[in-house]
Amino acid sequence: MEAPPSGPGTSAPLEPWRMIARHPGYIVASWRQIFCTIWLQETAEDDVRRVSEACAEFAKQHPRGIGLLTIVEGAAPLPQASARRALARFLAEASAFIRCSAVVLEGSALRAAAVRSVVTGLSFVARQRFPHKVCGIEEAGRMFAEILPAATGIRVSDTALRASLDELRAAVGRP
Repeated sequence: MEAPPSGPGTSAPLEPWRMIARHPGYIVASWRQIFCTIWLQETAEDDVRRVSEACAEFAKQHPRGIGLLTIVEGAAPLPQASARRALARFLAEASAFIRCSAVVLEGSALRAAAVRSVVTGLSFVARQRFPHKVCGIEEAGRMFAEILPAATGIRVSDTALRASLDELRAAVGRP
């Protein structure tokens, strides 16, 4: 089922994100067939478990698969070893339903490089079966727009994704 275009450049309003969970350390929301986690603070092992469970529940609503968008805010420190192991397990187990994944790192270039090395290590350990990129939000939007329609049958507009994400972040006080 293909959704009609919405957002910038169309007469239809932006499709809003659906808030799934909001905790001090993270926010979880969904938009169409995309599951998003915004890590605000330290990534704890229990938080990863809760996010993993929420993602699996969301995926049940989308039997052809989902996109995974992870945003790591600039103030979020590198995850401890136990959280990294939990993240690797999550990515490996979620390979059954994730069709593509993007990790967007915010903050300084030096910090982003450190987080990028952790994400690369997690990808190596998880050996997931889906395209997985560390990139900016624009590239993430393009990847979802290219991969998800063929995989899931639902159109994704990269422009609408970015605009609606801006609205979500404004609504939760995270510019």
